[in-house]
Amino acid sequence: MRRLVISVIVLGLVAVMAGGCATGGSGGKGPSDADQINKLVADWKAAGVAKDLDKVMALYSDKFSHYEYGDKAGMKAFIKDAIDMGYLENADFNTANAKVTIDAKDKTKASVYPIDLKAAFGSATMRLDLKKEATGWKVIGTDIEQK
Repeated sequence: MRRLVISVIVLGLVAVMAGGCATGGSGGKGPSDADQINKLVADWKAAGVAKDLDKVMALYSDKFSHYEYGDKAGMKAFIKDAIDMGYLENADFNTANAKVTIDAKDKTKASVYPIDLKAAFGSATMRLDLKKEATGWKVIGTDIEQK
């Protein structure tokens, strides 16, 4: 009987470990796309709170495009101005309700929404549009709705 209990426990552990591999845990395939995106969002949030422009912009694609800010250089100028004018003082990026949605047809595209931002300027809800590039997931667009 004792052998049966030990066998069941060992099989259970093997199943849990195999499940971790299938979901992109520490198995041979590396982190899943969702895990990589969540890390990007966490890095983006940390860089934003720290107002570290270089770290923020490292997460943006060279192919970034926005209807108002233009390209990556335009977005960088916008963020720099916001930092310089104090608009991002006491910034709080709330990602607790943010959902990662990977495009069903094009698995190299994803979005993260909603990200709620509160800072000296007021509050806004943001969406990050992402693209999987050779170097990993990058921000290729954003939508910002000021409240």
